[in-house]
This record gives sequence, C-alpha cells and structure tokens, in this order.
Amino acid sequence: MNMRTLLTAVAAMATLGVAAAQAEPGYSTANVNMRTGPDTEFPSVGVIPEGEPLYVEGCLEDESWCDVRWADNRGWVYSEYIGFDRHGETVFLPDVGIAAFGIPVVAFVAADYWHRWYIGRPWYHDHARWEAFKWHPRVGWHAPPPGPRKAGWWRAGYIAPAGMHAPPEHGWRRHERREERRDDRRDHHDDHH
Repeated sequence: MNMRTLLTAVAAMATLGVAAAQAEPGYSTANVNMRTGPDTEFPSVGVIPEGEPLYVEGCLEDESWCDVRWADNRGWVYSEYIGFDRHGETVFLPDVGIAAFGIPVVAFVAADYWHRWYIGRPWYHDHARWEAFKWHPRVGWHAPPPGPRKAGWWRAGYIAPAGMHAPPEHGWRRHERREERRDDRRDHHDDHH
C-alpha cells in the first residue's frame, strides 16, 4: 500500500469515527454550563437544559470534559453530565467510556477552537486573553481505568462541581419536552379529523 492510499484510508477511518459519534445524540442529564474551553474559568456559551439532545464531537484523554454541539452552539461540558441511551436505559458517559460510542480523543488548543467557533460572538473580543490562559486538568477528576469499566468507577471521592448535584447513581430518565408533547397531541388530533 502506498503512502497516499494509507493516508486516504486513515482519513476515511477518522471520518467514520466522527460520523459514529454523531450518529445518535447524547443528552444533558442536568442543567449544565457549556464553556468555551475545558475549565470553569472559560466563559459560558449558555446553559444546556436537562434532557436536551447534544452531539459529542470528542473528549479529552482523561474524559473529564467533552466538546459538544448543542442547538447552534459549540463548547465544553463535564462528561458525567452526558448520558446516552443504551439497551433501553440511560448510561453516563464515563461509566462506559468514549470508545463504546465511537467518540474520539481530542486536544484543546484555545486559539484554534476560538477562531473556528467563536468569531463574531460577544466574548470573542477577549480571545487573546483566553488563548494565553493556562487551563488546568479538573480538580478531583482522575483518568479512567484501563480495560473494561465498572459503572460508577469515577464516583469514588467524587465532588460535584460548585452549584451542581452529583449525577444520580441510577434511574435518570429523559423527560419529554413540552414542545414534543404538544406536537404529539396535535398529530394525534389531526389523525382523528
């Protein structure tokens, strides 16, 4: 196999990995801040309401923060507040790991990220400050164990972020949004007329 063919194959595999990550949405399992970088010091893009669908584009290697798309926004969210439907129940992302959902490991470079996603946003005028900001790994978070995971491995010694409750150990369910219920009732009403 020549170098060009190999590079094309690698690019295709990378594209498939991203497509797999975007194939089905995850959900925010709490009202959670979306940040312009993987540190609580970065400005907030907004709060993702509990139960909202989001798409995970990638996570840091230690799986502490994930780069997500929500509505027309792009930003960083704590991984333990991202859930996915799996075998009829919701699982928290760190419980099963990013590989289970085809989510790639990504790095964060503020200059690249801000120039790609935030030009024209109200906070962009301050981009030089954030490009120079020395962000730190999450306090109290530790990297996932190698190999198969036991659900809840990350809860030992876990301290919820300021102002947040720890995700429930079991039984989180996504609630229907009012708009979905309204649309369903309207469709049901239309079916009978």
